Amino acid sequence: MLLTKEFQDLTLKKKKIENPALKDLYLFTVSHKTAPIPIREKFAIPECSLKETYQNPKKYKSLKAFLILSTCSRTEIYFVSDNLEQSINEIYIFLNASLNIEQRVAKEYSSVISNIEVINHAFKLASGLDSLVIGEKQILSQVKEAYFYAQKEKTLNKTLELLFQKIIQTAKEVHKNTNISKSSQSISSAAVELANKIAGPLKTKQVMVLGAGRMAKLVLEHILKISGSKETVVLNKSPHRIIEFPYKYKIDRSVPFENVYETMNDVDIVIAATGAPHFIIFAEQFNKVRKNQNKELFIFDISMPRNIDSEFGKLPNVHLYDIDSLQTIYNQTTTINIKDLSKTEEMIQEGKNKFIEQISNQSVQLLIKELKEKVEKIRTEKLMKFNSSKSTFTAKEVEYITRNIINSIFHTPITNLKDSTGSIELKIVKKLFDI
Repeated sequence: MLLTKEFQDLTLKKKKIENPALKDLYLFTVSHKTAPIPIREKFAIPECSLKETYQNPKKYKSLKAFLILSTCSRTEIYFVSDNLEQSINEIYIFLNASLNIEQRVAKEYSSVISNIEVINHAFKLASGLDSLVIGEKQILSQVKEAYFYAQKEKTLNKTLELLFQKIIQTAKEVHKNTNISKSSQSISSAAVELANKIAGPLKTKQVMVLGAGRMAKLVLEHILKISGSKETVVLNKSPHRIIEFPYKYKIDRSVPFENVYETMNDVDIVIAATGAPHFIIFAEQFNKVRKNQNKELFIFDISMPRNIDSEFGKLPNVHLYDIDSLQTIYNQTTTINIKDLSKTEEMIQEGKNKFIEQISNQSVQLLIKELKEKVEKIRTEKLMKFNSSKSTFTAKEVEYITRNIINSIFHTPITNLKDSTGSIELKIVKKLFDI
């Protein structure tokens, strides 16, 4: 994407905010900014494994609350902890137990951010400003799914609950009130657009789509959107999943998985978008049955983890593109309006300010509640002590009891105030008590 220097120089305004609700907020992230595809795919968590995956972090006492987000470009763990070092070590243990990732690898290719940086990142992410394809809307759906799943697993606290509610709301407003997503694509549609530019036009080409899930359906929808192909072939290991495809997506034929290599001889373009957790198509096996090495074959692998053996790129006249190479080409050939980017940034800043205000109000309300409870505990304990010996009191006794309660309430604050050397505490006390 061709971004002007003006936008490259734009950064979200970072306000230093001291807030008890945010001081224990952290993000562990492995993304397209920290790791290449061969590493990122090790961290990818298939949707079918989410329930099992969530059970491990639940065992760790240092993680007071958490949410896991796994997409084609990132695996992130948003968490709340009062012991960061212990939490990071337990995340390493979790990654090793669930995904067989060594601590050395997890440490090298991840980053950890905290407090307001997490807020900045989360708002940008949901609005599409941190995506492989700037402005894409699919990330919003993925964030919503991650939020709903964490809700279902009961791993959120008030801070994470409010944060994800606010970033989802803000991202919806961004997509509704700006054109940032209208000129952008999902990874699926970007693959089709690039196939049309690089290998097309598609209406003159035979295209094979691997998969029957959400990303494969988006590929088929976009093929139709750009006037279709000469022939569209769908391949999936579970034929029952594509029964409605001929009518809904106007595919010409479907083929069983065991015929994949023979079918690749007939097509010009392959777009892989399955949920398989490993390579399912191998260069060596294709090369054994390949009929014409002079015929060009374009392969776009938008799966995470990758489905297409990287050795395909070494075969003559085979052009292999993965998610990262798709992003590079797409961003070089697409322009987004600087006004839309600026407006998006303003809306994100407004959303962040509202979130900070809400979380601050919650913190104040919680503090007031705790303060009242502490004072009430002192009052109750003192009264119980006196009530146990008699039921009526003289004026002097009432004065003594009330003085005793007041002294007990103020003992700790006055001691701490005497130990204070700054003027800020004095100003706060004067304001609180209107002195």
